[in-house]
Amino acid sequence: MKVDVTRFRTLAMSAVTTAAIAMGAQAAGSTELKVAHFMPSMHPMDQGVMTPLAAEISEATDGELTMRIYPSGELGKGPVQQYKRVVTGVADIVFGIPEYTPKQFAKTGVVHIPGLFANGTDATNALWDNIELIEDEYDQTKLLGLWANNPSVLITREKPVRTLADMDGMKIRTPNPVMATLVEAWGGIPVSMPTTDAYNAMNTGVIDAVMIGPSGIRSYKLNETAKYVTTNIPTALDSFYLLMNKSSWDGLTDEQKTKLTDLTGRKISLQGAAAFYEAGQAGLDLAKESGVELIEITPEAEAEFRSKAEDALKAFLDKKSEETGADAHAIAAALSGK
Repeated sequence: MKVDVTRFRTLAMSAVTTAAIAMGAQAAGSTELKVAHFMPSMHPMDQGVMTPLAAEISEATDGELTMRIYPSGELGKGPVQQYKRVVTGVADIVFGIPEYTPKQFAKTGVVHIPGLFANGTDATNALWDNIELIEDEYDQTKLLGLWANNPSVLITREKPVRTLADMDGMKIRTPNPVMATLVEAWGGIPVSMPTTDAYNAMNTGVIDAVMIGPSGIRSYKLNETAKYVTTNIPTALDSFYLLMNKSSWDGLTDEQKTKLTDLTGRKISLQGAAAFYEAGQAGLDLAKESGVELIEITPEAEAEFRSKAEDALKAFLDKKSEETGADAHAIAAALSGK
């Protein structure tokens, strides 16, 4: 049979053109979200929260909605600017820490009160059980996740802390305003700085100690700068958010919004709390393996810390009430289930 080569070539080119148009239409119909954070790509929040979410949303939408993660400040240096980045649309989604913009998240900060929670999972559930008390602080964004880690440990450069008196005059990096208030009440000197600066500050002696969730030991290599870790001072825990730009959210289809909603909220928040717990245990193990001495203060010492903190905590909640126009004492009671 004689083949019409010209016709064959025409049909073949037509098929290629049709396929290219179809692929272009598929690409045009897909949406990629930029996800920004400031930690290394191997940080527990990347590996335990953001990377799994990216895989799950791609699978749930058959690749129509995807996420590209930008770690280590690739979309802008400095964790303090994360909230601004999501509001202005520099990133579609950001991971951040509410206490880096404490005025914006004054009511959320009540969750940091020491003694309210034994662990991050309890604190995370309490946040979502009472979300109506604080959700107005997230009105400029779409709230995807809000969770907490375990209470902070005290990582010291040279001096062990076993009693309240041991903290006198120590320069201590504090994670949030409530812990700054308490450190001052305990005789220390609170220093506010991003976690990313803690290693160099410890290494050079700018500060004497770092107060941070135990996962930070591994994430920021603080085992290399410390001789001691005190594990059970009555400290605050930290909170964390995953926020989405409002316009980016509005640009999703209804089906994409439903799929993303199913994967976020309390669900992803509890994943974040669990990832922090596991990373915290690994951080303490690493410290021990590195020759860092782990210290547990006595019940008598703990009682002294708590007693000295009472007036400072009351003053802190009074100030929160003034700043927010809400009853911070009532918020604390609601979060604690009282």
